Amino acid sequence: MAYALLAVRLLVGIVFAVSAAGKLRGAAAFRGFEDSARAMGVPARLGRPVAVAVVAGECAAVVLLALGPGGAPGFALTLLLLAAFTAGILRTLRRGTKASCSCFGASTVPIGRRHVVRNTVLLALCAFGLAAGLAGTPAPDQAAGVLIAAFAALVGALLVIFTDELGSLFDDGAPRTTGRVRGPAR
Repeated sequence: MAYALLAVRLLVGIVFAVSAAGKLRGAAAFRGFEDSARAMGVPARLGRPVAVAVVAGECAAVVLLALGPGGAPGFALTLLLLAAFTAGILRTLRRGTKASCSCFGASTVPIGRRHVVRNTVLLALCAFGLAAGLAGTPAPDQAAGVLIAAFAALVGALLVIFTDELGSLFDDGAPRTTGRVRGPAR
């Protein structure tokens, strides 16, 4: 359990660090994130404060995940942030608004179901991390196990960070139907 908790702490920490860095890499990137938030329904007057709060929350989560033996405060914060992000994505999808995901910086990929799936997986990992952290899971003590956990975290984080790119590999561009597909009329 100690190595699984370490892997999840590292994975979530990397994801949130890259997310914050992508938004902070320059003024244009931050404005792009603000624009994305507005496109998702954040009122114009709240665009900047919400963007600042999100980035501050992501940075705080990274620090909190690194502190203490279990990272429970960091997992609690990431659960709150991810729940808010997922609610925003779901609302955007329900409204049919065309917005791009600027989670990791500039992106032209429209928000879609893959973002909900990605966030649901992260929510589950954070719930596990919070439970394990609160249970007082001991720190890992074997160097080989730590290396394996770190490698697994890096691979998992890369899969999360490159969700859009990986999804586009399997997207054939065909329109998706929401109902049952019927055969030709007889």
